Amino acid sequence: MTKTHLALVVAIDNLVEDAVSLLIDGVSLKCFVSYCPSKIEVGKIYEVEIDMVLPDEEYVSETDDEQLKAEMIGSGFSCEIYGYLDGEVFRSFVDFMDQDIHYEYPHLNEHYIKITAQRMDVSFTSTLSAAESSSSNGN
Repeated sequence: MTKTHLALVVAIDNLVEDAVSLLIDGVSLKCFVSYCPSKIEVGKIYEVEIDMVLPDEEYVSETDDEQLKAEMIGSGFSCEIYGYLDGEVFRSFVDFMDQDIHYEYPHLNEHYIKITAQRMDVSFTSTLSAAESSSSNGN
């Protein structure tokens, strides 16, 4: 089962129909919308599933940076994701499961790593009402 996360829609790209800027756990990302069953709106909070799209060539390196974060590269969809490789789970600003990174880079298990992703795909699963978003933020 893929874990869902709360995401605030910050912007919807006017030129690229499937591009959306999100804020997830304090991290800003430009994502490619892979699934969206209904219209999304700027300023609303949604439950989303997020996945990394990884390139075929080398995309992982060890890092001394222990922050769990993501940084966009240029104006496209590519980004660098920083986190900790914990067996089958890459722990970053969200946990990424089933990426098989630990099989391709077993020497980096239990190390902090940086992943260069081609893009982040997002699937919108539901909208939260104002009451739900307030209670999920601890208000």
